[in-house]
Amino acid sequence: MPAKTSKPRSPSRTLKPRASPRAKRSKLFPESIVQKAGLEWLRVYNLEVRRRVIKIHNEGARTAASANLLIALGLHPGASDLFIAWPTRKYAGLWLEVKRERWKPVASCREHFQRQLEFGQLMIDSGYAFDVAVGIDQFIAKVTSYLNT
Repeated sequence: MPAKTSKPRSPSRTLKPRASPRAKRSKLFPESIVQKAGLEWLRVYNLEVRRRVIKIHNEGARTAASANLLIALGLHPGASDLFIAWPTRKYAGLWLEVKRERWKPVASCREHFQRQLEFGQLMIDSGYAFDVAVGIDQFIAKVTSYLNT
C-alpha cells in the first residue's frame, strides 16, 4: 500500500497557532495578589469561613459615567475589599481592607484611604468589625484574631 502524502499548504493559507486562554496573564493589582493568597490560606485554615467571604469589586479606574452607574447600583466608595460574613460573640462580621506588602499612605491616595476609614467607622458603629491588613502576614493575623473574638 503506498503511503499517503499530504499536499503542502499554500503560503497564503498557513495556520497561525492560537494563543491558549491560559497563556494570557491577567493583570492583578498588587493588593489582589495579597487577597488571593489570603483567601487560599483561609480555604485551608477554615473552609466554612472561606465560603462566607464576599469580594467587593471597587478597585480600578472607571469613567465618570460608569462610576455614577455603579454608585446608583449600590457601590459604596471606600467600601472594604472583603466582607467575612461569619459572626462571632462580639461582631456581626468583618470588613477587611487589604493593602499590598509595604504599603504606606501617600499624599495622592490619602483622600481615598480616608473614605475607607470613614466606611470602616460606619461599619463599626453598625456592630461589625473593621480592619486594615497590610500584606499577607497581617491578613492571616487579623482574620485569625477576628475569628477568635
